[in-house]
Amino acid sequence: MPKLLTIVLAFLLVGGTPLARAQTSEQETLLAQIKRADTDRLAVSEEDGRFLRVMIAASGAKRALEIGGAFGYSAIWIGLGLRETGGRLTTIEYDPARAKAAAENIRKAGLDDIVTVLSGDAFARIPALQGAFDFVFLDAWKRDYKRFLDLMLPRLQPRGLFLAHNVVNKQSEMRDFLGAIRHDARLATSIVAPSGEGMSVTVKLK
Repeated sequence: MPKLLTIVLAFLLVGGTPLARAQTSEQETLLAQIKRADTDRLAVSEEDGRFLRVMIAASGAKRALEIGGAFGYSAIWIGLGLRETGGRLTTIEYDPARAKAAAENIRKAGLDDIVTVLSGDAFARIPALQGAFDFVFLDAWKRDYKRFLDLMLPRLQPRGLFLAHNVVNKQSEMRDFLGAIRHDARLATSIVAPSGEGMSVTVKLK
């Protein structure tokens, strides 16, 4: 974990430049369009998106899950990382209209062979998914974070990563979750802030 975080922090300190321009100009334009249309501010920041991609590439993740896909912005960043590792992502979005828009955005990004969009309640969808995951990104209803952690820990591979968004700017809504990732002996956690919203990076030790 310290080595992985050293790699990640090195990327952040140089502005993410090793991976920052690896996407095509069409993908950059699409990402910018999604952000401009996101009037409800459901998407992560660009800095957080780049961070997710770096984490995928640095960890070599192969099977990823996103809980709370919104319009597909973060899924595109994760998908770009998985293109480099040969992995796949399943992203779950509760709202059917947003899920449909996310699937279209992912198709436009040329990542529909890597990213699968599911619509519906993640608590119902996740038990139907087969196998374990080595990367989970959580950006759903904040008060459900602890429930999702409890649901996913048995499905997370040893040395797998569990990332959660908004852990700085909305920490008052998830104190049980923050306590769990900090004090569970099975986990090691660091809080980073590529943007002011904050992201927890947790590795399952065993």
